Formats: sequence, C-alpha cells, structure tokens
Amino acid sequence: MELLLFGRNHKVMPFVFPQRMCALARAFRHDTDGIVLPYVTIVLIAIIGISLLALDGARLMSFQTNLQNRADAISVAAAAELDRTPTAITRALRAINTFGQLSSENIKVGDVRFLSSLPLRDSDPITPANVTTDPTRAAFVEVTLQPASFSTVLPASMFGAANVLSATAQSVAGFDQIVCNSTPLYVCNPFEYPGMSYGQATAALVDASVNSAKQPKLIRLNRVQGKSSYQAGDFGYLTPATGTFPIDSCGPPKGNGIGQALAASRPPICFRLSSVDPFSADDRMAMDGLNTRFDIYADGFERCKANFVADVNVRKGYIAPGNTNWCVATPYGQNWPLQDSIATPLPLDNNMVVQSPTAEQRIDPTITLGSGVWDCLNYWHLAHYAGPGAVAPPTGCTTEAKISRYSVYQYEMQYITDRSLGGEDGDPKCNPLGVKYRRVVQAAIINCGSGPQLMNDDSRNVPAAGFGRFFITIPAGLGTTIYAEFLGLIKPGDVESHDTVQIYR
Repeated sequence: MELLLFGRNHKVMPFVFPQRMCALARAFRHDTDGIVLPYVTIVLIAIIGISLLALDGARLMSFQTNLQNRADAISVAAAAELDRTPTAITRALRAINTFGQLSSENIKVGDVRFLSSLPLRDSDPITPANVTTDPTRAAFVEVTLQPASFSTVLPASMFGAANVLSATAQSVAGFDQIVCNSTPLYVCNPFEYPGMSYGQATAALVDASVNSAKQPKLIRLNRVQGKSSYQAGDFGYLTPATGTFPIDSCGPPKGNGIGQALAASRPPICFRLSSVDPFSADDRMAMDGLNTRFDIYADGFERCKANFVADVNVRKGYIAPGNTNWCVATPYGQNWPLQDSIATPLPLDNNMVVQSPTAEQRIDPTITLGSGVWDCLNYWHLAHYAGPGAVAPPTGCTTEAKISRYSVYQYEMQYITDRSLGGEDGDPKCNPLGVKYRRVVQAAIINCGSGPQLMNDDSRNVPAAGFGRFFITIPAGLGTTIYAEFLGLIKPGDVESHDTVQIYR
C-alpha cells in the first residue's frame, strides 16, 4: 500500500526507517575492523622509542667524537714539546695540564704515558717495552681520558637498562724535528764523557748550547773511517732522509756528490731527529767541498766558483807566491795551524798545544774538547799587522781570551782589508764574491758512547740528540781534522727546522 502525501501526483518511499536502523545495529555488532587500533598504539610507542634510541645513539656518537677530538688536541699539544731535551716531559705535562683546564668539567685526562717507540703495526698493543720516562728518548705521548657520561633521552631504566651512557678516548701523538738545507754531517757529541747515560750526555749537550762559557771551547773533530765504533768528537756523513746529493752539479766527478753537498750553502736534503743513517764517503772530496768556504778550490771545484762562493771573511793563516795568485795559496809555516811569525789562523786552545823537549810546539791529537783559553791578542797583532784594525782589537781579545773565535770572526768583517805581515787579508781573492757565515755549518749530533746501538758507518736508524751549528775556524788542512766552535742547537721554530707533530693512533 502506498501512502500519498502533499497532494495529487506526489509519491513517497515506503516507510522503512525502523528496518534500516536494525540493520545498522546488527552490522555494528558484527564489525571487527576496529581491532587495528591497539596495534597502532603499540607501533606508535615503538616508533617513538626507536626515535629516542636513534637520538641517543647520535648523541653518543657526537659525544665520542668530541672526546676523541679533545684527546687528540691534548696529545698534540703535549707531543709538540717532545724535542728530546731533558725538560721535554716536564713541558709536555705542563701543556697537558694547561690544555686540560680549557676543557669542560666533564672531560678530564685519566692517564699519560710517554713512549720511545711504537709497535710496527697499529693493531699491535703498546707494551712496557715502548714506554719510557727518559725525556731524551720520549718521542711519543699517549693520552687517555677519564670515562665521561651523559643522560639519555630514552628512559632506558623502564626496560632494565641505565639512563646514563659513558665513553672515553685515547690518542697517541709524536714529534719529529726535520732539518733541511743542512750539511750531511754528523758529530759524536763532543760533550759526552765515558760512563755517561744517554740522558746525561744529552743534558751536557743542551747545557753547552745555552752556556756561553762553554761555547768558546774549541772542538777537534776527527774522521777515521773503518773504526768499529766512534767516540766523542768523531764525525762522519749522513744519507739524506729526503732529497738527494747534488751529484749532477759542477764539481769533482768522484765522491757521489758528497763534496758538492758540503760545498753548497743550501743542499736540497733533509734529516730527521728521530732517525739518521751514517754512510762511508770519500773524505778527500768531502773536505775539498768544505774548504770552498775558505776560498780554496781543488779537485774540480776551481771551475765551480760561481756555484760555491767563499765566505766574506776567509782569513786562515795562508800566504801566496808573491802575494798575487791566492788561488794557490798555502798554509804558512811547518806547524800550521799553530801561530807563526808572519801569518796565523785563529789559534787553538792552549791545552791542545804541547811543547816538546826541544821547545817546539806541536798539536796534541788526544784532546777533543779544548779548555776555551786561547791567545787572541797575539793573533790580532799578527793577523791585523797593518790596517785600521791594528790598534782596535775587540773587547775581550786578550792573551787569555774572554771572547769566542766566532765573535772575533764577526768583528773582523769591519776590518777585512787589514793585512798580516805575510800579506794576507780577510777578503776572498780566488773567488772575489763572498757570502757571510759560510763558515757556519749544521750537523746532527749523536750520543755515540751511550746510544742504543754501537755507532759506526754501518749503523742505521740512529737517533740524534739534536742538530747543532758549528763555526769552522780553519780549513780542513790536516787531513780529515776539523776545528770548530759549537754555536748551539737548532731549536724548533728556527728557519732550518721544520717540526712535525702528528697523530699516530
């Protein structure tokens, strides 16, 4: 039956509302789609937990990186002080304490060890054999930080874990001094005496470097190849750590470039403090190269004067035939370099000269280190016989000199034209060009008596106690003997020194 409403021709649907409501109720009662809501809740909790865990993981990685950066910075600051001198460890610890004060309160240094060497492989552990307390051997420093902690964002205690994470860091850094453009020479520490430990010998060297009373002491450097071991005052030659000898440059064809390397002002070679390698070389070629600094050119160097100029002051107690051809000048007197009546080089120390029963003076070859007492006044009167400087010796130039030969050499530069009775002045004649301080050379200094291995020309990886400057007082005219004054050590920061501080672990 249809129900008509609102007038004619208007129809409405049958009245079905109650039936549909019942159907909806039955469908709702049997509907199971809502069961996903608990799973969604659980997944949301897991997602939030994983996010917090990832956040804490990222924070831990950042915290660990910060710790490692701090450990690296502290170890580098300490390693920069490890120059193998007696105060190296003290200064390194001071650097650690100073740098540590700049750190946050949560980052503290836990342990510090100084090392003389490292294992061959980074994977190998550091053992007590690598550890040292001797500052003259400490080449590396190991810094370990105390464990530091931070609170997590994730409440891990709800799951039986800790709400605080901790981490630590360790770093190993080392120092090496690299000296470049240096003469390829080593000298056995002339201030080392038999029975000294390595540290004592190095301390004696450092003391001589800063003690002005010891530097005027003349040193007799002696070269004797073939010895089974070397002692204080012996010298030899070094293989470059980097670079090569100037073999192809003008000079003698023999000697594999050792002569040219000793003649050059800035040979293209470098040496490491931590490890030098001695080698045997042609002594004659080497000494001829060294003597170019005194305006003496032999064995092929005469055609290389432009390459190897002399010093500005080459006064050496020589005379020339007729005072004309100074390229063939020779030492005056049979006892050169002892003082003579008309020409004299810078004198030896008094204790290096002995008087024979016949009243003749001779050199005592057993003395390596002089007393520092020498006759400057007589030298000045002989070497500066005529000229404006004849009546103007430097202060301290007395019969028992209170001045070093190096200081006299410098002072003489203002009186280059003064002449000895034999006609010698200080100006180079064979090669008129001259460069100041060519008579100053650099050399590695080795503790030959107390080193970790027997020292000879077959030794390898020998540690140097330091690099020093030496003023050559006279030419190497006595075979392979050099007389020199020690001017001090090359220090980190000096123009010749290229200091290397790096992280090893």
